[in-house]
Amino acid sequence: MIYEKEKRYIIPFDDVPSARAKMPEISVEERRGNFKEVELGFPEDVAIKEAKRCLSCRRCLGCALCWAECKAEAIDFSMQDEELELEFDEIIITAGQDNAFYPIKEEFKYGIYPNVITDIKFERMLSETGPTDGLIMSPLNGEIPRRIAFIQSYSDEDHLISSLIYGVNEAIISLHRVKDMEAFIVSPLCPEFKEKYLDKVKQIERLKLIDANAELVEKSEDGKLKVFYSENGDKKEIDLIDLVVVLTKPRLSDYYSKLQSQVQS
Repeated sequence: MIYEKEKRYIIPFDDVPSARAKMPEISVEERRGNFKEVELGFPEDVAIKEAKRCLSCRRCLGCALCWAECKAEAIDFSMQDEELELEFDEIIITAGQDNAFYPIKEEFKYGIYPNVITDIKFERMLSETGPTDGLIMSPLNGEIPRRIAFIQSYSDEDHLISSLIYGVNEAIISLHRVKDMEAFIVSPLCPEFKEKYLDKVKQIERLKLIDANAELVEKSEDGKLKVFYSENGDKKEIDLIDLVVVLTKPRLSDYYSKLQSQVQS
């Protein structure tokens, strides 16, 4: 029977092979006070059955069901395929989720200590639509960190200015979110940063800027972290750190490097 929806006539299908399988989940009581995975996944037999069901889709019959469901009315059945040749002075390739960066020093223990993360991962944590809904927490224990250290991974001149500004911005957001937090930035300061931003950054409460190269991250007996650095030839450290954020140097992934070479040729 044809029925009307939003002044459009819809032809329902009565021959759908089977209903969609429902994903099994743990109970509400089991979810409280932990980070257990809510969705358990399909058993093998159900997954196979579901895959077979999903492969039973039809060719386009011109029924306009998709057009009726599309509120933006982005579907145009009268549109014909065409090829366009366009010329541009520049092409900007955005990496999307493919965030590649140069290797991080082994001494920083990234990938070894769960509470050592990259600036990209920390940015996602700060996002209100991110995995923690904007809540800053240590991946080690889920607690809100009270002392965060941002450490520079590369100190070449062309990279420093953007990396420092990025780290300062993340630190400012963190200090705004957690009122009793302390933040440290361990990085060489390039002349441009000193000239344009240093005086303003020094005025930020609970943020300490250290003009030095980070050398090592170690875990103390209480499970917190220590950041070692050299300043004027002296070995120094920051202890009682709950979370270390490594300021990375981005690079093009192999895929985008290949694409770039193809465009240039």
